[in-house]
Amino acid sequence: MALAMGRETSILMDDAEKPFDYKYYFSLFKKNFYVILTFFIITVTLASIYVAKLPDQYQAVAQLILERPSLDFVQEKQGLNQVEVESWTEDYYKTQIEIMQSNAVLQVVVKEKRLMDVFETDSEEFAVNRLRSMLRVDRIRGSRLFNIRIVASESKLAADLANSVARAFIQKNFEYSLFYAKEVLNWLPQEGKTTDTITVKDPFGGVKQMTRTEVIENLPALQTDATLRELRDKKNQQEADLTTLLRQYREKHPVVVKARANLKFLEESIRAEKNRIIENLKSQAEGRMQVSQGRVIEEANIPKAPIGPDRSRIILIAGLAELLLSLILIFLVDYFDDTIHSLEDLERKGIMLPFLGPLPLLRGKKIADDQIPLITDSDEKSELAEAFRYLRVAINFSASADSLKTLLVTSCLPGEGKSFVSQNIAVSLATDGNKVLLIDADLRRPVAHKKFRLENTTGLSNYLTSNLDFDSVVKESFVENLFVVVSGPVSPNPAEILGSERMKILLAEAKRRFDRVIIDCPPLTGIGDGLVIGSMIGHVIMIISSGKTPADLVHHTQRQLEKTGTKVIGTILNRVDMEKERYGGYTKHYYQTYHRYYRKKGAKK
Repeated sequence: MALAMGRETSILMDDAEKPFDYKYYFSLFKKNFYVILTFFIITVTLASIYVAKLPDQYQAVAQLILERPSLDFVQEKQGLNQVEVESWTEDYYKTQIEIMQSNAVLQVVVKEKRLMDVFETDSEEFAVNRLRSMLRVDRIRGSRLFNIRIVASESKLAADLANSVARAFIQKNFEYSLFYAKEVLNWLPQEGKTTDTITVKDPFGGVKQMTRTEVIENLPALQTDATLRELRDKKNQQEADLTTLLRQYREKHPVVVKARANLKFLEESIRAEKNRIIENLKSQAEGRMQVSQGRVIEEANIPKAPIGPDRSRIILIAGLAELLLSLILIFLVDYFDDTIHSLEDLERKGIMLPFLGPLPLLRGKKIADDQIPLITDSDEKSELAEAFRYLRVAINFSASADSLKTLLVTSCLPGEGKSFVSQNIAVSLATDGNKVLLIDADLRRPVAHKKFRLENTTGLSNYLTSNLDFDSVVKESFVENLFVVVSGPVSPNPAEILGSERMKILLAEAKRRFDRVIIDCPPLTGIGDGLVIGSMIGHVIMIISSGKTPADLVHHTQRQLEKTGTKVIGTILNRVDMEKERYGGYTKHYYQTYHRYYRKKGAKK
């Protein structure tokens, strides 16, 4: 357990100390540059087409001023200090902004300008909401000035609507100011049922239901009028005297009749005084209300130039968004891509195996490996043939000479090109003067007999299951110094016969009679054939297909080989697209230089 914890700590330290590989991410960007550029051009083109169709936007601004509401009465009656009064005033201004954008104001503009026809709709609500989306009201900080802004696709329409909203607000503001005079003061002098009620709002928005009598009796002017107070005192005294007289005299007694007449006179005097006071209040209020709390300072003019849309900004944002999204997608795809593309990928993904070299992808028409001719024999000047010559040198320095006499070539998955690689390595070694034997040990899907145009009636499977001698299964190929043992008929139990004593005898005889023995073995995943032969030889060369073989599978295969005591002396990365994958610097320069050299040399001939 302590060992495991120490190993985990070491891994964490290595990750923490590992510097940011900016070269890797630069190469990743470079690899996908044309993809990014293509989508960037498409995005910018589409954005340009889109903004070209957008109508111009014009802004018109109407400016108005709002008078500060009178707060003398509020301060006197409510006991507010100056800070509270200023706060109340700020709330008042915010309320006015909301009123400017309210349905009541905007409906006036919709009807006045026939915006339902302009917007081509039958819904007044839609027209109001559309107008509200075009409207913006803001207060100039520290002032009583308000800007009413309208943004529309037509310059004249923008100016008309801005002015119409300002006028509609002033109109509604004036109507609200006259509400008290129209609805209350006109109603106060009337005599009627005292149960009739009216809704009264105080300056703070409070609502109260009051009867006529309550409204009249609570008016401050009636409460503080000296004449009215004196008449009320006399009336109260007269009522008290009348009560005393009624205890002494009958109802029709002259003294009682006179007292009642005096009381009636006082009541009429009180009523007349109330009417006089109310009329005075009405006149004063109406005169005060005639002055509106808001007025237009500057009407909106027809704008001469559009303010938008900012087409360049939209295109720039679209282009940058595409670049950012492309980079994110590329990095995410790379992050979740578990396949091997290069030597750097082997190291980054923790596969600590010797690397012999890459084999470039044959560009052009896609064909299967078993249909590709022997490159090292048919096209010696190609970059792929040169890659095999480079691999030949790398293999010669990968292990001791005795170990390298027998090479087992295998892969993790089918279709990674292990037969193609083993055949071309064999040809390359043979052309170097070595006497080479190629054994097709893939008894499930043999291909060597097709590539070397040999009969497959007698081969390895016959030797392993009978008493045939070694020479009877070894066949000479059309390549000088290269001999082939074909697979023979497909066997129902390949793993058993490959692990037999006859296989050991075959390998021993091959090592004795040939300089190099190359064994084309089945893939290791899910099949035990390769593990059986690998345990006999002790080492293998593993073929990894670029962009196909997952790193986790390579780890798993490596562990399986280690359990059988088989060592991986080298890995070969097959089908590497040198123009696309993460290859740069010396490696890419090497292949390109070689290819150009032989192409020019061939042209001179």
